[in-house]
Amino acid sequence: MRAASRLARAHHGDRGSASLEFLGILPLLGIAFLAALQLVFAYAAANSTSAAARAAARAVSQGASATAAAEAAVPGWLKDDISVSTSAVDGQVVIRTRGPKVLPLVPDYTVRRSAWFPRTGS
Repeated sequence: MRAASRLARAHHGDRGSASLEFLGILPLLGIAFLAALQLVFAYAAANSTSAAARAAARAVSQGASATAAAEAAVPGWLKDDISVSTSAVDGQVVIRTRGPKVLPLVPDYTVRRSAWFPRTGS
């Protein structure tokens, strides 16, 4: 009986410590989740910008508007920040967009992708 009461007193001081440890680690888990989300958005922006550059290059080679093709190729959350430039000299289309930010400490960055369209003989 004495051993049982000593055991009960020894575990009585540990009650709630797991909850406190979880609350201590919770902010770190939140920051890790937001950092992973930031990477996902940056990757999605890079892929979408690449697709927009290819679509714009294809449109220019067919005589259509590069800007309209690029805007049609990107998701809505990137349409407001897109800029398109074309070069008739080397046949290059360059798409730039502001990178999305989830964490406020992430510095501003620009996603830049380019594609080339075939030059027609003249």
